[in-house]
Amino acid sequence: MAIESMVERGTLQVDNSPLWHRHRSSDVVCFGGKFYSGKPPVLAALGAVVYVPLAMAGFLLSGDFRQFVVANFVLVWTISGLGSALAVVGIRSLLQLTTLPKWVADLLALGGGAGTLLLSYSVTFNNHTLAAGLITVAYATTVFEGPKRRHQVLAGLFAGLAAVIDVPAGGLTLAIVGAWWTYRDRSAFWFVALGAIGPLVLHSMLQTPITGSPLPSELYPESSEFPGSYWLTEEGRWVERGPRWWFALEFLVGPQGWLTMTPVLAIGLGALPWFVRRGQGPIRQAAIALSMTVLGLVVYYVWVVHRTDFAGHSFGTRHMLPVTPLLFFVAVLAIDRARQPLLTVIFAAFFLVGLAYAVIGAIEPWKRVENRNEQLLRVLQKAVIYPHTSFWPTAARTSGTSTPNAK
Repeated sequence: MAIESMVERGTLQVDNSPLWHRHRSSDVVCFGGKFYSGKPPVLAALGAVVYVPLAMAGFLLSGDFRQFVVANFVLVWTISGLGSALAVVGIRSLLQLTTLPKWVADLLALGGGAGTLLLSYSVTFNNHTLAAGLITVAYATTVFEGPKRRHQVLAGLFAGLAAVIDVPAGGLTLAIVGAWWTYRDRSAFWFVALGAIGPLVLHSMLQTPITGSPLPSELYPESSEFPGSYWLTEEGRWVERGPRWWFALEFLVGPQGWLTMTPVLAIGLGALPWFVRRGQGPIRQAAIALSMTVLGLVVYYVWVVHRTDFAGHSFGTRHMLPVTPLLFFVAVLAIDRARQPLLTVIFAAFFLVGLAYAVIGAIEPWKRVENRNEQLLRVLQKAVIYPHTSFWPTAARTSGTSTPNAK
């Protein structure tokens, strides 16, 4: 919506966007009686750069079905596809830290793209996939110092772009990568800041006309509470259904859980403490940085964000996608260092499960796992550790209630 409005009407407002009236997206916020996309405006600006030549060629998002399909296809593969490609490149770069043969490292890097939800969300326009690519290359640029000043600026640029495209994951990454470089060299702070300043300034220029400040719209929860908003419906409004640690289990190992759909990441999570304690040099530093980021994101999404239907109608927990490629790399690094045949077999089995989920998700990424009927998915779901959901339509059917029991 925002891309179409920027290019076709020269405004960030989506009030008159036919796409909003056609699809009634829940990602809409209201400020001063005007409606805007709730997504980061820099993402829309990047999409607008791609969309301008398409619109000039007559392929309009607001046009007929054929025009929309062509324009959407190009936008998805240049933005989301670019994010996945960057993630694969970042994983392959980091795999230089292993002793694996090059051809094995090449296949595993591709596996990091195909065997995770990166594949599922590469086929739809979203901010998490691009953030995943940017964060992965920011880490790779920091791990391999190279020409120091240039790498510091590039790390700041990648992390800065991630911060304005996916605020929680990118913001944490920018802060942690900046501290990481500064720990090595105090003067590095200024070069990381130099790389990040461009994306941050652009974000401020685009965000301030919307919210009245550079702060993103998610920090103004009241902006989603307008007549007709999805978040005021029985399905969308926040209803606490139990202790948040229950939801933490659902978030990680529930039917839509992060580790449920990409179980190989559990190996990476288990290995992080080992690399923090016994890793050397940049590996230990990267493990510390990633541990802080993962912990921060889990705490934020479980205990700070007031949602009981997290991920909404989408497939899997896409909000953890930005750190998925890095944790996949840690899992591979653990296998390489451990050299235990049993662990390798477990990795392969978990990878195949993740690959199956990723392929199923790519078929229809905006449909929750509980609402899917694929036989293979039904079989995979039998292994769910915490088979409970707080997503209202499913929870209501399970409990036999017709409305949520709001506090």
